[in-house]
Amino acid sequence: MLKAIMKAAIDRFEKRYDYDATYIRDLLEASPRALRAFQGVLTLAGFEEGAPPAALAAARIVATMAEDCGPCLQIAVKLGEEARVPAETLRGILAGDHDRMGPDASLVHRFANASLARDMATTDPLRDAVLERWGPKGLAAIALAMAAARVYPTIKYAMGHGKTCSRVRVGGEAAVVRA
Repeated sequence: MLKAIMKAAIDRFEKRYDYDATYIRDLLEASPRALRAFQGVLTLAGFEEGAPPAALAAARIVATMAEDCGPCLQIAVKLGEEARVPAETLRGILAGDHDRMGPDASLVHRFANASLARDMATTDPLRDAVLERWGPKGLAAIALAMAAARVYPTIKYAMGHGKTCSRVRVGGEAAVVRA
């Protein structure tokens, strides 16, 4: 019964995001407990208190881009769209165009890239700027969004399903993604 409920949830996820979740099905087949553990990432990803949607979108997109070349990145974009982040902001984040992404996303884009590169000389002052703008709760939301965004593609690739790249779309139109 529990397995049927989990399969139905995966079906809904695939339909909602137009996404091949075979690796999630593989987790379920391996062990329902493995899938329940994986679902804990949703809790991690769901903490959004203190940071605005554009900042969280930038955190998710930058972190996902470090791990994936399409399908998971598309979900990060769709999450931004669902949070009503303007298409132009999302396009700016994907392209690395700070003028187009706006100040909140720009700060987090720079912070996330520096953090992921372990460039502490750059990260530290940007973290201070994040703290000044949104406080510790906002920083926590951004850090958790970055961490959660990396889990999905990491597991997908480890499970043997990270073999395809795809064009990323914003508002139904192809977007430029900075490599």
